[in-house]
Amino acid sequence: MSHILVAAMPAPGHVNPMLAIACRLRDRGHTVLFNTGDVFREQVESERLRFIPLKGKANFDYRIFNKFLPEGKTLKPGPEDMIHSFKHVMGDTMLPQYDGICEILSRESVDAILVNFIFLGAIPLLLGPRTARPPVISVGVSPLVLSSADTSHLRGPVTTSEERERNREETRQFQASFACINEYLDNLLHSYGCPPLPGFFLDCLYTLPDLFLQLTVDALEFPRSDMPSHIKFVGAVLPRSSSAFQPPDWWKELDGSRPVVLVTQGTIANTDLNDLIGPTIAALSTEDVTVIAATGKANGAVTASIPANTKVTSFVPFMELLPEVSVFVTNGGFGAVNQALSMGVPIVIAGETEDKAFVAARVAWTGAGISLGTSRPTAEQVRSAVRKILNDDTYQTKARALQKCFAQYNSLELIAGHVESILGSNFSPVLPPERLLTSALCEGVQ
Repeated sequence: MSHILVAAMPAPGHVNPMLAIACRLRDRGHTVLFNTGDVFREQVESERLRFIPLKGKANFDYRIFNKFLPEGKTLKPGPEDMIHSFKHVMGDTMLPQYDGICEILSRESVDAILVNFIFLGAIPLLLGPRTARPPVISVGVSPLVLSSADTSHLRGPVTTSEERERNREETRQFQASFACINEYLDNLLHSYGCPPLPGFFLDCLYTLPDLFLQLTVDALEFPRSDMPSHIKFVGAVLPRSSSAFQPPDWWKELDGSRPVVLVTQGTIANTDLNDLIGPTIAALSTEDVTVIAATGKANGAVTASIPANTKVTSFVPFMELLPEVSVFVTNGGFGAVNQALSMGVPIVIAGETEDKAFVAARVAWTGAGISLGTSRPTAEQVRSAVRKILNDDTYQTKARALQKCFAQYNSLELIAGHVESILGSNFSPVLPPERLLTSALCEGVQ
């Protein structure tokens, strides 16, 4: 069987689905090496996978990670946050990631490389000779932010020529506003003898890999007539149910006598729980609902008073809880949104950082939820949206239609099949590992 290198940015939303994929490939007889941050060593090794740590700046701990910001510096949600992240979180870790891959390839037999799509360390390989590397498969753990004639990045498909021109103009403006990222990444690549990116940097994340596996269903993504054929929707990689889970005492209150509202800010954008969890608790304190607030961290504090209808917990397994939930209030983590919709739960979404605005746009477009358009909604905004979903069956109907779409995908088997297909194809032979040791790997490539 084949030797496969799996590499992931060291954050739960990137490592967890890649780890599930790695385990399925291992179970099918492949030898898997897992390259991520030391913070996930124990988790990886507990799955009987060989762990290889990332190098240098790429090996950070997401639990204390401040996006490489100077002390006291904060970022505005939206373009400022995105530009900083792509320059200094993804960009500044690209070359250490690449160095680590080269070091692995110099001493290991590797037949294919799987990366999560913002693991930019694969880009120097992809810009180099195809004969000098194994096939590279990228895994999408965010919405497709891929330019198209049919959509803009935050609007769904259109029908009229005027709408198409508006979308084209929005795409031009979007690319122009982030042109500085292209320049930044190109300078980093130039320092390693690589050619510049062949297009807009976000588009390259999708077009450069040999195969792109998108972890969602096509019904949750804007349709595109110009979708590249190597992009495949494979459904959501959902967490495994926990046989060790012991329901808390309040679980017996989830008896169907009143709606349950789950609110979370995920595991990354939860520094200030009063962004969304606080307003949600306040908004629903007098409503005839049960509120479950999952803080995502052991020492998470909510400054709002905790009313009688609210339970605050650092962690609760969503696979067990979501079947009891009527409305999911979230800041828009892609994995959590996929998980909720795979169980037919409608969503109130409030997020602007990372990829969350793109997630929110797609949820609103499907009709399975309401986007509040901000990461710090007021209590009244949350209350109004939750009431609307509870009182209008349309949202639940749309969410259940998506649930049926998700049920058609056996994601891990599909992914394994795609990986094995590319391993069995007539991919160009890989040159000896010593060719991969030079920092001038891309030298001479046009």
